[in-house]
Amino acid sequence: MQQIELGSTGLRAPALGFGCAALLGRTGKRESLQALSTAWDEGIRFFDTARSYGYGESEALLGSFLKGRRQQANIATKFGILPARQTALKRVAKAGARALLAAVPRAHALLQKRAAGQFTAGQFTLPVLRQSLEESLRKLGTDYVDLLFLHAAPASVLEQEDLLDALARVVEAGKVRFVGLSAEPEVVAVALDRQIRPLSAMQFPCNVFDLSATENLALLNRSGALLAANHPFGGVARVRQCQTRLQALAAGNALSLEIREKLGVVDDAVLADVVLNVILRDTGIHLAIPAMMRASHIRANVRAVSNSRFQSSEIATLRQALVSQLVS
Repeated sequence: MQQIELGSTGLRAPALGFGCAALLGRTGKRESLQALSTAWDEGIRFFDTARSYGYGESEALLGSFLKGRRQQANIATKFGILPARQTALKRVAKAGARALLAAVPRAHALLQKRAAGQFTAGQFTLPVLRQSLEESLRKLGTDYVDLLFLHAAPASVLEQEDLLDALARVVEAGKVRFVGLSAEPEVVAVALDRQIRPLSAMQFPCNVFDLSATENLALLNRSGALLAANHPFGGVARVRQCQTRLQALAAGNALSLEIREKLGVVDDAVLADVVLNVILRDTGIHLAIPAMMRASHIRANVRAVSNSRFQSSEIATLRQALVSQLVS
């Protein structure tokens, strides 16, 4: 995949990143390592993790995988959500939950609700910043991360001058290259409009169920901040809904025959092509970061970004059609 400049950060990577939320979460160690290996072989070099991912263990697995490859990779991690301490009993329960999910995919929503009790969100204090960053560096096996995001941050963090000053200091100390905000699009819009320092990267959900970020954020991005879209497929439970929405467009008459023929039967390849390019093409968004554990999904996503079947004008038409579906 072709590498691009990631905003004004100077970082370079393909426009497709690897979301690590599922590592040692809904997938076990063997499957997680297989996914990382496939992603690396396919040219992915941006890895997005967090202190809370994998019940606190995702970073360690990623760090182990990247040993000897660190200088070729961009690592983003986050702080602000603390994982619960993992006991032997919780590890057994986690393995049981994975088995349940494999047998009954519809159990995903129920398991998500149960997993929510394993975390403490909204932890944006100076002690948590220091402790979380040091723990992240230790688990990742590195002395710096390329990006540190405030995780699921509310707008109120933009008023925490002591925290923003502390973030600037960890950049000066060389432990973090760039600081960013991971939040809802409306919070990101405020940060971009006010050009809050030292925030030079923004991460936000963007998918076919909410494309507002493709319309608003680039216009506010006067500073050239790195813009990264996560949850591009809307999450595991919504992949089928994505396919249904695109199939409805393929079966209707709102689009040209040429576009409808390209949509055809919406398989994984077509789904990835539309979803990722609607987010990335001509929007000012630099990166899409899905969580992708299957080799077939990883390869479909890579092909979508590197060799799309759709012209830019067709992607613009599909984007507008998807927005129209939302308001109709």
